[in-house]
Amino acid sequence: MRVSAWPLIIAVALDMMGFAMIIPDIQLRAEGLGAPGWMIGAILASTFVIQFFISPWWGARSDRLGRKNVFLFCTSLSAISMALYAMADAPGWLLLSRILAGFGAANIAVAQASVVDGETHEDRTPALARLSAAQNFGMILGPGLGGWIATAIGSSQLGWIACGLSALGVLIVAIKGQFPAVEEISTRRAFGFGALLKSFPHLVPLVVLAAIAWFSLSALEGTFGRLLKAEWGYGSFEFGMLFSFESALILLVQAVFLTVITKRFKPRMILVVGYLFQGLGLAMTPFAPGLAVLFLCSGLYAFGVSVANPTVNALCSQQVPDDRQGELFGVLQSARSVGFALGPLLGGILFDWKHAAPYLLAGGVCLFAAMLAPWASRNRGGETPNLHPGN
Repeated sequence: MRVSAWPLIIAVALDMMGFAMIIPDIQLRAEGLGAPGWMIGAILASTFVIQFFISPWWGARSDRLGRKNVFLFCTSLSAISMALYAMADAPGWLLLSRILAGFGAANIAVAQASVVDGETHEDRTPALARLSAAQNFGMILGPGLGGWIATAIGSSQLGWIACGLSALGVLIVAIKGQFPAVEEISTRRAFGFGALLKSFPHLVPLVVLAAIAWFSLSALEGTFGRLLKAEWGYGSFEFGMLFSFESALILLVQAVFLTVITKRFKPRMILVVGYLFQGLGLAMTPFAPGLAVLFLCSGLYAFGVSVANPTVNALCSQQVPDDRQGELFGVLQSARSVGFALGPLLGGILFDWKHAAPYLLAGGVCLFAAMLAPWASRNRGGETPNLHPGN
C-alpha cells in the first residue's frame, strides 16, 4: 500500500524549518558562549556522529515495525532537542541538544523510505525530489526567519519556536498519516551498514558519493557564519538570506525542472554537472567581493545540489528490494553523517588557520566526486538492477 504522502511531507517541511532556523544562530551563539573553533566544529559534528551509528538501526526498525511509529518517535526527539537548545546557557548544553538531534534525525531516512514504498523505479526520482522539495521549503523559510528571530527576540525564543514546529509535525502525522501496515514490511536478515553493503556491493561507490557530497556541504555550513562576519561584517540576517536563497533555488529546480532533466540526461551526466557546479560555487565563495557575488556562488552550489542528491538517492533505491528501503536510507544517512561529522571539525580547524581553506578543500572534494560519478553510476542509467542477490 502506498503512503498518503501529504501529512508526511508537511511534517518534514516543518521539522526542517525548525532545524534550519537554528543554522544562522548556532555558530555565533556558541562563539558568544566562549567556544573556540574546534569546539564549535564538535558541536556541529556531534549530530552526525550519532547519526552514523543510529540511522541504519532506525531505518531497519521501520522496515520491521512500520514507518509511522518510528517517524513519530524520531521527530519527537528532534522537537526535544530544540527545547534543549532554547534552554542552553553553556557550550555543553548546545552539544547535548545536537547529540539528541542526532538520535532523532533518522526521521528523514524513514520519510524517504516511505515515499518510495509502492513506487516504480522510474517514479522514485520524482517521488524523492518531492520530499526533497519539502525539506527545502522548510530550509527556505527557516534560515531567514531564524536569523530575524535570533536578532529581534533572542536565541532562547528561537529554540522554543523551532521546537513547536517539529511538535506540530508530530501531531499532523499522528492524526492524518497513513503508512503501510507492519505486516506488509518485514526484514528477517542481518541489517546495518556492513550487512547491506555486503549484500549489494554496487551500492558502495554511490554511498561514497553521498558521503563526499555532504562533506562539502558541512564544510560550508560549519564555517559560513564566521566567514560572513570575518570577511564582510555580515551577521545572522545575511546568512539567513543566502541560505534561504539556496533553498529556494533547490526547491524550484526539484519541483519544476528535475523530472525533465532526468528524462533527457543520463544519471552519470547529471551527477558530473551537479558536482562540478557545487565545487565551483564553494571554491569561489571566500573570494567574493560582496553580497551580490555571494548570491552567485550560492546559486551555482544550489543548482548542483538540487540535481545531484535526488539522483544518487534514486540510483541507490533501485538497487535494493522494497523490504530493505528503510535500511537503505538509514545507511545513506549514516554515510552522509560521516561527511557532516568531518566537515565541521576539519572546516573549523582550517578556518582558524586560513579563512579560504575549508572552501578550497570542499571545492576540490566536489571535483573528485565529479570524476568518481561516471564509474559510480555505470550501468545504472535505466537498467533494471538485480534486486535479489544470492546470500
